[in-house]
Amino acid sequence: MTATRMLSERSREPVADSDDQTSRPQPFVLDPNGHGFASRIAHRLGTWRPAAVFAVVYLVGYILLAATIVALGLLLTEVLLPIDVVVEADRAVPGWLEDHRSPWLTDLSAVTSLAGDIPVLPGLVILAIIAGLVVKKFRIGVFLLAAVLAEVTLYRVGTLAIPRNRPDVEQLDVLPIDHSFPSGHVAASFVVYIGLVLLITSRVPRRRVSVLVWTIGVVMVVAVAASRVYRGMHHPLDVLSGSLLGAGSLLIALTAIRAYGEAKRIRTERWNSHSARKAVT
Repeated sequence: MTATRMLSERSREPVADSDDQTSRPQPFVLDPNGHGFASRIAHRLGTWRPAAVFAVVYLVGYILLAATIVALGLLLTEVLLPIDVVVEADRAVPGWLEDHRSPWLTDLSAVTSLAGDIPVLPGLVILAIIAGLVVKKFRIGVFLLAAVLAEVTLYRVGTLAIPRNRPDVEQLDVLPIDHSFPSGHVAASFVVYIGLVLLITSRVPRRRVSVLVWTIGVVMVVAVAASRVYRGMHHPLDVLSGSLLGAGSLLIALTAIRAYGEAKRIRTERWNSHSARKAVT
């Protein structure tokens, strides 16, 4: 075959789409990577049962996050808010939004606020758990439920330890007046929407799909945060604190589930090695 013919044949071969990364399997976000923080913890607790490793990692992370939320609240109320520039900016945004309320914006804020509340968020979690059961990924349900449990309970810790009154504007929802810090709607939205984004994008290797899913997830969290400030329920610093609470809740659940997976892998390898040695003898 001549060189000209070879080039002609090669030119007719299909060219792989640069966006198609399906040939390169992508690790699932809940799987341990073997050298990360969760894996190192699992190796240190190598003789422990996987469930015990999960419980210990989750409990330690929970305590650290609780301390962080309280410390953040004290930083906000005792250090930042006494600064005139900070407190004026934090109060100015809800006041400005109140002055620019309109019927259609108020209706829109009610819809986006509902996207961060019952029944939308629990419904999404239930659907994700069912999907995980269908594909036999039981860790999906454990991951989401662990993150939600941390967020819900630590939100209560924050409101009890650091009571802060809601903005001095007309409030469009009826809720306790001193539960402004942190924003529970934003924290819960962060856990559910960003948690689902992590699960979906780790299974879909196409970059365009990942960008779309991430965009939707971030937009949903931002929309919920904006609606809570618009409706006079939180200051901007409260919704920022809620985002940090949501991110921390996801982090401890993710670390615990990865440590569980690594502990299970270590235990399986030891069992197989023991069985092999026993078979030889």
